[in-house]
Amino acid sequence: MEKISFCINTAVNEINHVKLLFSSLEKNLSSKEHEFIVFIDSDNQGTFEWLLTQKETFPNLKILKNNLPICYGYSRNINEMFEQASNDIVSYLQSDMVICKDYDKIVLKHVKPGIFLCATRVEPPLHPPGPEKITHDFGLDPTKFDLDAFTEFAEQNKSNKLTGDFFAPFTLYKKDWIDVGGHNTLFRRSREDSDVLIRLVLNGVKVVQTWNALAYHFTCTSSRGPAWFDKQNVKAQQRLKVQQEADSYELCRFTITWGAFKHGDLTEDGYEKSKYYNIAANIKNIKDIKKLYYFEMFFNEIYVEDKNIIDTIKQLQNIYDYQHKSANHLLNITDEVWEEYKYMYNKLKASDRIKPLGSLNKEKKDILVEFDLEQIDPQYINNFLVHLQQIIHDTKELGEFEYGPFKFTINKKINVADSKKIITNPKVKQEHLYTIH
Repeated sequence: MEKISFCINTAVNEINHVKLLFSSLEKNLSSKEHEFIVFIDSDNQGTFEWLLTQKETFPNLKILKNNLPICYGYSRNINEMFEQASNDIVSYLQSDMVICKDYDKIVLKHVKPGIFLCATRVEPPLHPPGPEKITHDFGLDPTKFDLDAFTEFAEQNKSNKLTGDFFAPFTLYKKDWIDVGGHNTLFRRSREDSDVLIRLVLNGVKVVQTWNALAYHFTCTSSRGPAWFDKQNVKAQQRLKVQQEADSYELCRFTITWGAFKHGDLTEDGYEKSKYYNIAANIKNIKDIKKLYYFEMFFNEIYVEDKNIIDTIKQLQNIYDYQHKSANHLLNITDEVWEEYKYMYNKLKASDRIKPLGSLNKEKKDILVEFDLEQIDPQYINNFLVHLQQIIHDTKELGEFEYGPFKFTINKKINVADSKKIITNPKVKQEHLYTIH
């Protein structure tokens, strides 16, 4: 059997989930000779010490231990695990998952270069049901989970059908991941999965979902906390509210990157390659920086009056910097610590986006949109701007036209999505690297 590098990340309050996952690995994998890589981002329950006891059962267990006062975060620690993988095939499992019998045999049947293979989740009814998963309640407490019952259920509900939905757990060739740069560390609390999906598809990777590989998923444990669904748990609900705020900021970063939120357009033939057109904006009469913030994310460049350029850049950068506070709050990162370690992540720079009006050459812009910010109603955001990329794609005519308060100049239409498929993340300083055990 070809060997797989199974990659698992974990943080605080997850030891019982980790123990259950490893019980399923021991019971349901066909071989223990695979490589197992666990990234411990933070630990308050002795997860590291417990994992050391598992090395006899799993001889190729590699533990990556973060020793910093800041979490790497799952977009970064997944990349680090994949980099450390010794095998050509890597398989990502979240710590709050449980695998079915012969999981390794099944994924090896389907995975090959150029294939991003997703298993099928079995989830409790905390989210609406969907055609991409199986809804069945095996409980929300890993200490009370009946592994034998789940294993039997999975055997009875396996299917030979193949579909094309995208989500964890997933398996692919390491090279396919490395070729696009892995997860973009711009995204710290969400949206990293949708972003990498777009880039993988742009790079020619096909998404396949097998219904023979089933995995129970306790759902949202790492992002929202283990008790996020308990409406009576005040602390959990407060944490959920902060996560929702963090997610709204990730949505902003995603919109800046891809023009609007999308998880890929799934067709019968798989995910379509995304489109992105460079659309510059000449935004006049900026009186409220917060209002500018809600509109500027739909454009790749924003031109403002020269006299306002320095102040606009400064104020917008303050907003970009503030966006990290909710993520830092969730991860217990102080402002002082963040200042030292923020270099580890891609970040938005207002100076890359805000340009002086005097430097604008309309004829050299692919597409230019001009409008008076004070004359724009916020309803245009959801009714128009979130569809702007698609509208441009569908527009056949070049030249000038108006739509409500917007004046368009389309000089040329060039889809530049391919130029965005490969990302580069900052390198971690040697003294800030995790230790390997």
